[in-house]
Amino acid sequence: MNILITGAGGFIGKNLVANLSNIKENKNRTRPKLCIDHIFLFSHTDSEEKLKKLCSQSDYVIHLAGVNRPVNKMDYEEGNPQFTSFLVQAMAGCTYPPRVIFASSIQATLLGRYSGYVYGRTKKKAEELLFQYAEDNHTSAYIYRFPNVYGKWCRPDYNSAVATFCHSIANGESYTVNDEYHTLELLYIDDL
Repeated sequence: MNILITGAGGFIGKNLVANLSNIKENKNRTRPKLCIDHIFLFSHTDSEEKLKKLCSQSDYVIHLAGVNRPVNKMDYEEGNPQFTSFLVQAMAGCTYPPRVIFASSIQATLLGRYSGYVYGRTKKKAEELLFQYAEDNHTSAYIYRFPNVYGKWCRPDYNSAVATFCHSIANGESYTVNDEYHTLELLYIDDL
């Protein structure tokens, strides 16, 4: 099996690449039936041609690329549904369109406290594009709405409140708790 990972340089991507590489090299023997031939990585600096080529060689695309903390709110649109649309075009052009796994967010529910977030709306749009791709190309799309993921290689003030609090406390810096009664749903990266 060949796997393409978008956003492989990010927090979840680095952890996934490390784990899949260990499975491929038989260092992780917890999944003996999983036979990985190639792990392809796609970065935001790579070309459209490279994406098309890698999609055509892949059985699965694990779509982790996205924008979650931009300076400009318009970057959410470019980094989430616009890049996903670009990816869908590359996958749909393949003789054998790959199955896709997408790392979304609980914010895409758009429910309750998530109803007003631009990030959640753009993740939801990306989900819809992938479901349509799967239907149009007779393949599968799997959407995972992750809660607050934390763990190794997580950046403070970017990926996780856990990393932010740990960094602040370890360095004697001040930190803010906006709602001390709000319970965070957490997921450790190795469990993911």
